[in-house]
Amino acid sequence: MKLNIFHRFDILAATKALFADLKIPVNYVADEPTTAKEILQDTFKENETFQLINDVYFAGMVDDAAFNKTESIAKENIKSDYDGILLFAITLHQRNNDLLPSRSQLAEISRAFNREFYYTPVVIVFKYKDSKNEYVAFSNTERLPYKQAWREGEKAGKVSLLRDINIEKPHAGHERIIEELRIPTSGKNAVDSFDKLYKYWQEVFSVSVLNKRFYQELSNWYFWAVKQVTFPNKPTEADAIKKNAKLDDLIQEHNATNVIRLLTRLLFTWFIKEKKLIPEELFDLEALQKNILNDIAPYHENGLFNQANKDSVYYRAILQNLFFASLNCPIKSEGQDKRSRRFRLNNYYGQDRGNDWLYKYENYFKNTDTFLELMNKTVPFLNGGLFECLDNKTKNMYIDGFSDNMSEGELLIVPDYLFFGTPEEVDLSTEYGVNNNITKKAAVKGLINILKSYKFTITENTPIEEDVALDPELLGKVFENLLASYNPETKTTARKQTGSFYTPREIVNYMVDESLIAYLKNAVTDWEMYENQVDEKLHQLASFDAKNPFAENQKLTRDIVSALDRCKILDPACGSGAFPMGVLQKMVNMLQKLDPENLIWKEVQIQKVQEETSEVFKTIDDKAEREEKLKEINNAFDQRVNDPDYARKLYLIENCIYGVDIQPIATQISKLRFFISLVVDQKSNTKIDENFGIRPLPNLETKFVNANTLIGIDKPDAQLSLYDTKEVIEFESELKKVRHKLFSARTKDTKLKYRQRDEELRNAIASELEKSGWKSDNAQKLAKWDPYDQNASSPFFDPEWMFDIANGFDIVIGNPPYGISFTKEEIKNFRKCFDVVVGHSEAYYLFVEKSLLFMRKKGTLSFITPNAWLSNKYAKGLRRVVLKKSNLERLINLNKQFVFENAGVETCIFQISKKEPVSEIIVGNDISIESQYVLIF
Repeated sequence: MKLNIFHRFDILAATKALFADLKIPVNYVADEPTTAKEILQDTFKENETFQLINDVYFAGMVDDAAFNKTESIAKENIKSDYDGILLFAITLHQRNNDLLPSRSQLAEISRAFNREFYYTPVVIVFKYKDSKNEYVAFSNTERLPYKQAWREGEKAGKVSLLRDINIEKPHAGHERIIEELRIPTSGKNAVDSFDKLYKYWQEVFSVSVLNKRFYQELSNWYFWAVKQVTFPNKPTEADAIKKNAKLDDLIQEHNATNVIRLLTRLLFTWFIKEKKLIPEELFDLEALQKNILNDIAPYHENGLFNQANKDSVYYRAILQNLFFASLNCPIKSEGQDKRSRRFRLNNYYGQDRGNDWLYKYENYFKNTDTFLELMNKTVPFLNGGLFECLDNKTKNMYIDGFSDNMSEGELLIVPDYLFFGTPEEVDLSTEYGVNNNITKKAAVKGLINILKSYKFTITENTPIEEDVALDPELLGKVFENLLASYNPETKTTARKQTGSFYTPREIVNYMVDESLIAYLKNAVTDWEMYENQVDEKLHQLASFDAKNPFAENQKLTRDIVSALDRCKILDPACGSGAFPMGVLQKMVNMLQKLDPENLIWKEVQIQKVQEETSEVFKTIDDKAEREEKLKEINNAFDQRVNDPDYARKLYLIENCIYGVDIQPIATQISKLRFFISLVVDQKSNTKIDENFGIRPLPNLETKFVNANTLIGIDKPDAQLSLYDTKEVIEFESELKKVRHKLFSARTKDTKLKYRQRDEELRNAIASELEKSGWKSDNAQKLAKWDPYDQNASSPFFDPEWMFDIANGFDIVIGNPPYGISFTKEEIKNFRKCFDVVVGHSEAYYLFVEKSLLFMRKKGTLSFITPNAWLSNKYAKGLRRVVLKKSNLERLINLNKQFVFENAGVETCIFQISKKEPVSEIIVGNDISIESQYVLIF
């Protein structure tokens, strides 16, 4: 089907032709357009979204009558649930600022039509344009209302959108999905009724199905790539002896870690390419061969490396220069940052080991000036740590190998065919641990070719609206399913070792809602209404409904906004960020409704700066400090350069949301998703001197830390806080200031300066703690914790030391790991500091008990875990802890349901609050907790 028919004909004629080509029968009704006001008698709104609507055509009905070639019932006669689809075709006005209609706008229109015809689902074909191109979009709305108790408040069905389809030059991912909409008309899978059509379309429009397909292709590529690459700092026999491990296993893990790092960087780049911030030519083989590179041979010949493959031209010349010398370097030097993008001088060749910002590999390029010009007219400086080169000249450790002066033993090989190779079959049965025809003849091809076959969207989907495209959440799903270090012994991915499984978005949304509601009930002291009214209004505030239930009460609105700013939230096993991102989305949604102009939110940030600079930093130049911070706030809230959500997200990320995970790659992906969420709300432009409208990203090293959550730091018995001497308090005050500076630091020199000062202050505090009675090894553990080392994981976690939070968190939320086997020695050590350990202990038992210590007095803990602890004899310790140390506020047993894919375990959601200290409670040996709610998925 050539979509340019929408260019040649009006929307109704084009829609008819499209559905005919898709073999979908339609009983067409009207050929004349009408207006949105006439159709949407009960749901039309006088707002910007509905003013976009131009002509509306009620095209017809797709139902069993259409399949049987008989007449359908008239739309005005539908009085009950009807097995059919109403088809509308809508043209939209061009927006003045030349922006395309947003996903939310298309979804809002779709929901309005579905509410107007609430007995029958509605499908809409949209047509719109900007100054250069014409586009079409398709919306498909979930047919049945939600009935599960845990989804209460989400009354509107989920809208799935296939949007921004370029009529003249459709994306390959769009073309594939449209082609899949064509129904089979014969054979056992023939679609010959509305019911079959509905189920068929739901699968085609399913993002889950799309993600699975992408994951399978990426999974094959990953296992294939790990066997083809060589990175510097390769493990040696000495390393194997030291670690009592097999050398092949260490090399496997080394390659896997580096391939993962490559993938995270490239996928982030691919997402921001959606904002036109990366030149398309970098991913176009023909353009590379013709205009940019002297030679690139991306073909895998007879399974052997040819010389061009060994040179790894694409990875070195294009990707490394993009990552380290472009995204992590300003275009021109400014202020204290003297770096500027350029190839090194000729006489600098051979002396660049450790230099991580000059362009390299000149001999690979046809013309270095042309390449530099291409990068400088599109690519912004991003900062944020993701693209920091990990080579360390001082320590003589080369991890990324960003140099064309590496020694023979530090060889870097990432073959070109891994990016542009044509399809072939390889044996991955060993890697998958499954020996069948699928794994023995696994299909693989170049990574760029895989990415080009899918449509990506930079905006995270929500439970009520989603693009039929790959959104940043897939990074989390990919990680939880695959991208941990491969375990050669069990032939599985490391998630089996770490017990990590990706939590579905709808579960996350429910848990986040209930936790924030519980927090707000306590945080706001004067509600001026009955408790049941408070609960009802807070659920409405948490829902994705646009209505603000507190619109008439400015005092309550201000109190809630202030309370959201004060909220401290921890995910103690954050994985790739499902819960932190769910929290961010929901808090932003609440702020949008409460404070649409951001006036209160900005006032709160300014007030906080004034309080801090007058009370905390008494020994510094208060005026200069205050002016700098106020300037940062004004820049963040400037709607000429940022959408309002940018300032909401920035300060929620800085002040409210924290994550811990023992795996460094997990926190890296969490940070990556937060970076993307900030980029999406910045208004990019074409001005080089404004960095294309993109503010460099914050540094999140002290927001998401790599640490073992279950192991604390031993403090002297009499010491309740780390900071209880005058000297330590003074050092801590400066450390707090340094880390605030680091959060927004842009230049390499600035970051290096403050990181060095951070280390000095850690050492000084450790020294003072030793003087006050701390054991030397415990004090040194604090000093040695380096939050800026992306590859290290701390053997302990302390929220006061790492997050400057001594009084606990308001919300602890997440999906703690399970299925991990502890050694006898580990269990012996756990018995010393945990009450839940019996003999057989699950990791999540320990996380529950530990998390109770992390909570504030009126805090809330919300976890999803296996439900075996409700009755398992080995979980008596956990049941005692829950009943003795907390109040069980909510328990939802997802009975006989398997929430996590590829994990055959029944789960439950529970929410508990901290109990006041009480005398010993005697608990029976066979206590089990009954479900208050049972959910059916």
